[in-house]
Amino acid sequence: MPRTARIVIPHLPHHVTQRGNNRHDIFFTSDDYTCYLECLREECERFDVRVIGYCLMTNHVHLIAIPKTEGGLAKAVGRKVFRTATKS
Repeated sequence: MPRTARIVIPHLPHHVTQRGNNRHDIFFTSDDYTCYLECLREECERFDVRVIGYCLMTNHVHLIAIPKTEGGLAKAVGRKVFRTATKS
C-alpha cells in the first residue's frame, strides 16, 4: 500500500522526522552530530528552507522547518543530507 503523499505548504512550519533504518543509531560521536548539522545548513541555504528548531537524538532527528517553496523541504532535508551526514 503506498504511503500518503506529504502536503507541504510554503511559508508555514513543518515538523520533520528522520530516523535510522529499523530505529538503529545514526549518531555515534559528537562529530556525527556536527557533520549532520553542517550538511543540513548547506542544503537549507541552497533550497531556501529555514530551520527554526531541531532535536538530534542518537537514532532520530526532529526538525521544525519553514520552506519557501513546495519542493524545497524535501530537497533540503532529503536523503542526501541524511546519507552524507551518517556515512562518516
